[in-house]
This record gives sequence, C-alpha cells and structure tokens, in this order.
Amino acid sequence: MKKDRKLLTYDKDQQTSLTMQTMQKDQKKIIFRRRRLGIMFAAALIMFSLIGFNLFRNSQHLLTLQASRQEIEKESKKTAKAKKDLKREVDLLNDTEYVEKIARAKYFYSKEGEQVYSIPDLNSSTQTSGNK
Repeated sequence: MKKDRKLLTYDKDQQTSLTMQTMQKDQKKIIFRRRRLGIMFAAALIMFSLIGFNLFRNSQHLLTLQASRQEIEKESKKTAKAKKDLKREVDLLNDTEYVEKIARAKYFYSKEGEQVYSIPDLNSSTQTSGNK
C-alpha cells in the first residue's frame, strides 16, 4: 500500500503571504532582541554610573581623612614637644637652686646681706628713641 503523498503546492499569493509572515516573525524577533539589548545596555550604564559615583565619593572622603590625619599628626608632635618641655620644667622646679634663682629674678628676693638692683630692659623702642 502506498500512502498517498500530497505535495504541497503554493501559488504566488500563498507564497508571498508565507514569506510576509516569516518576515514579520523575523522582524518581531529582531525588535525583541534590540529591545532586550537596549535594556541590558541601560542597566549596565546605570550600574557603572553608580559604581563610578561611589568611587568618586569614597576618594573625596579619603582625601579629607588624609588631610585631617596630617593635621592631627602635627598637633600630636606639638603636644609631645610641649609635654617634653613641661616635664623638663617640672624636673627643674624640683631643684631648689633653680627655684631660688627664679624667685630672685622675678620677685626680687634676696639672700641675707644681698642687695637687689633693678635694671630696666633695653628693648628696641628705647634704643630707637635714643638715636633720634
């Protein structure tokens, strides 16, 4: 038994309608792909712009932190120097001879039998007035 085989034959109108249908399907696929690619591109652009903005903001924050760190280090050095000077002064104030010397110089104290004479300091204003 032979099966009846039918050959599909299309006339010109059917062929053009089939090709138009396939072309429309292909166009829809192309449009879908382009839209999908556009959406992916937009999402990637938004993501990269957010990352770039965060990097810029973090770098600016880092620069401000570095500047404040330098200021704090300078202040720390000044404080350490002041602490060292104060410690030296405390050590000197524990020395009785140094305290006596300071008392004599500032407050005009004297030992028994000593006389104190006050001599005014000669500064630049008195020297210039004398030269006129």
